[in-house]
Amino acid sequence: MYVIIALLMALVAAVAGSLVAIVDGGRPTAAFKAGVVAFAAALTLVLGVMASLGVVGP
Repeated sequence: MYVIIALLMALVAAVAGSLVAIVDGGRPTAAFKAGVVAFAAALTLVLGVMASLGVVGP
């Protein structure tokens, strides 16, 4: 359940990163790369925060 929430939050960050790249005048390829980087960073951050809070993990 919490992993799904983390994935959804990361997807929102990826969409926001793509929109920022497009608004800045970037090409679709740059927007896709920005979205991928934002997704990876947000997913790592959200899972790290959830693990430190004890929500997910062993």
